[in-house]
Amino acid sequence: MKRAVRAILRLIAAGIVVFGGLEIGLEWMRHRLRGAGIKPWHCVFGGMLAVLGIVLFAVSDRLAVHLTDDFEP
Repeated sequence: MKRAVRAILRLIAAGIVVFGGLEIGLEWMRHRLRGAGIKPWHCVFGGMLAVLGIVLFAVSDRLAVHLTDDFEP
């Protein structure tokens, strides 16, 4: 059970990192294609998502142990 929970947490963390990178990348592409200014809030939000995903990936093992303590025989 612990391995499955850890895999799900890591999958969620990877998705959060991808969304953060997409937010920053798409904002940069909008700037390059349209010549518009870069909105700092998009970059801050994307960076926060990326950091949150990396932190979740780092603590996924301990979190999986904590979440599955009651289900172990």
